[in-house]
Amino acid sequence: MQFYNRGIKAHLLAAQHLIDDDHFVFTNFCGIGPIDLVRLNIHTGKTELFDVKTDKDDAHRKRERSELQIKLGVKLIYVNLHKRTIRVEGRVEELRT
Repeated sequence: MQFYNRGIKAHLLAAQHLIDDDHFVFTNFCGIGPIDLVRLNIHTGKTELFDVKTDKDDAHRKRERSELQIKLGVKLIYVNLHKRTIRVEGRVEELRT
């Protein structure tokens, strides 16, 4: 799979993982910038900002957030397409299908 297809697939799987009955998920349709996904709690109005990264097939590699991402409170989501896992704030879970 080409690297850009891996990124698109990881982005969509992360959005699917974040969405549930209590949250809306909005995506950055331009594909550039410090934020990929915005998660909005429909009951409280609380928002969470996420940047999606694709993990390599064999191992996890932690990436640094930019100064702007730190200032905005952006969280990193790592998606491993080979192992079918997602890592959010240090917690590793299996991807839902």
